[in-house]
Amino acid sequence: MSKSLQNLERLCQKMQARYGAQDPMVLQLLDELATKKQLTPIAAQWAGNHERRTTKNPRVHLRAH
Repeated sequence: MSKSLQNLERLCQKMQARYGAQDPMVLQLLDELATKKQLTPIAAQWAGNHERRTTKNPRVHLRAH
């Protein structure tokens, strides 16, 4: 799990403790957190694929005409 996702979970717990589990803002945060958890593996997979395709020098693929 990413550090940003862990930070969001901690924030959500603090908001629940402060405002209650039924607060509209807390419910929205919970929904967004659930969505982010579902998207995180996809984003990580895309980033991994992207890193493999890139080179250290992007100009290598450019040819002078």
